[in-house]
Amino acid sequence: MNADRLLNLLGRYVDDPLVEVTFVDFKTRRRPELDPKDRDAMRAWILIRRHGIELGFIDEVYFHAGDIIQRRRHNILLCQVYFYTQRDDIADFIGTLPFDLTWFDSRDDARHKLNHFESTRRSYLKDTWDLPGYRMTVDYKKGYGAIDSIVCQIPIKPWPEMGRPQVVLTVADWLSLLGLPITSSFLLQRLYPLDIEKRILDSDNDREVDFTFECGLQLYFTESQRLKQITRLPTVRKKDLVLGAIQFFRSRELDARQWTGELPFELSFDDTQDTMVSKMGCAPDKQEDDYFSGIAVWHFSKYSVEVLYNNIENHLLRVMLMSSGF
Repeated sequence: MNADRLLNLLGRYVDDPLVEVTFVDFKTRRRPELDPKDRDAMRAWILIRRHGIELGFIDEVYFHAGDIIQRRRHNILLCQVYFYTQRDDIADFIGTLPFDLTWFDSRDDARHKLNHFESTRRSYLKDTWDLPGYRMTVDYKKGYGAIDSIVCQIPIKPWPEMGRPQVVLTVADWLSLLGLPITSSFLLQRLYPLDIEKRILDSDNDREVDFTFECGLQLYFTESQRLKQITRLPTVRKKDLVLGAIQFFRSRELDARQWTGELPFELSFDDTQDTMVSKMGCAPDKQEDDYFSGIAVWHFSKYSVEVLYNNIENHLLRVMLMSSGF
């Protein structure tokens, strides 16, 4: 079976006759279903080892950013197709790959074959292209002399913008708020229209105040004594909770609505990892990468910046601005 036949199924429901025929052709009796024991499970995968294929399915309501109450009550649809080379108990995918790619292609070969879509390429450890109908990521074997795996997927939809309560603050404004107590009238005014006091009462958590669904923002409070570079106000005691960090989220990262305000150092959630480092102006003080994601941290005299990024799609997921000592 060639890859294009599978990729034409992206977006189709699991009970679509064409999807069912594919399962039959692969001679697998297994069918995907969301974990019945995990109410938060929105994805399911079917790995067909002898064919080097993995199919990823997603709850349709979750995918389309629909009513949360309706999740897990309807259908699931195909959103990912993985093609593998041989590993452990997984065989090579022996069908025709997208865009005439072969497992023997080097990184340069792959980029040459996808040259028509060069303007969409985002690269770091892997290469990602936005193609008609889906997003494709190519991972390479050590040394980049051959392709190791390919994943093609359709990105999930963003939350609708209607009803967004957006805080309008610059990065300098955020820095000026670090160290203010949770009871500060100035802090509460600057964060309007967000109602911190009500959110704390509703969640019973005065250390992590979550506005990710509203506008992609999370506020972190900590004891004043931890923030060594902040001059403590006379009315603030060492154990009082003060604003220690602010985190900004990409669309649908942890189910968030995307933060649309200013980010530190003019970062953008669409930046690649290399663009991120270039904008920060220096190499990170700490950086760790794994297959799916990575983290980079920069320390400055009075604050730090921490970025979590996606190593499959090569874009930023979360940006945290935090006071030194947080």
